Amino acid sequence: MKPQLPLADRFTGLGYRCMGYKPTPIDYGVYEMLRQRFFSSPRGRAARFAGGVVGRLAKLDLASLDLNHDVFTTGIRLWDGQSAAAYWADALTDQEIDLICGVYEVATGANDDDPQTTKVSWWPKPHVFLHSGMNTGWWSPDCERWYQKRLTAIKAGTAALHTQTEWKGVIRFFQKSRQVAVANESLAAQFLNSIL
Repeated sequence: MKPQLPLADRFTGLGYRCMGYKPTPIDYGVYEMLRQRFFSSPRGRAARFAGGVVGRLAKLDLASLDLNHDVFTTGIRLWDGQSAAAYWADALTDQEIDLICGVYEVATGANDDDPQTTKVSWWPKPHVFLHSGMNTGWWSPDCERWYQKRLTAIKAGTAALHTQTEWKGVIRFFQKSRQVAVANESLAAQFLNSIL
């Protein structure tokens, strides 16, 4: 059984909002404060090494890169199953990712008296970024331009929150760069295999 984090250390996104919720720059400021608090905690280190949008957000706020001793309860163990040594890497929980990406649960109505909700966020979650055209293996100048444009719209109060499905469409326009990165990786692997 996986050990549970103490209740005080759990982060569950930004909470529930009523139907028709429209965020404001003040809401974003509250989100930034909560995100910064997380990044200042011992668990914040894991975000810096996550890459993508999560890593970029962590770059803004991360105070410490010191070793996190929670790695043995919340991290990923890398072990070949045979040797005596195993390696551990920090990994973020789903709740931590929800907080970092600014996820809200918003009411969408009710079906047969059963409330329905959807999750929307300020930023795309890692699985969406990973499979998008923006993911070229590094935080490129195009990624930074997109990030700065999005941040400007958020601060101006003109940015909308998106579901993860919507985020796929929002960052799809980088698909050509993703195809180039995949082709580059394949060619590099072929070259390395030919000389080894």
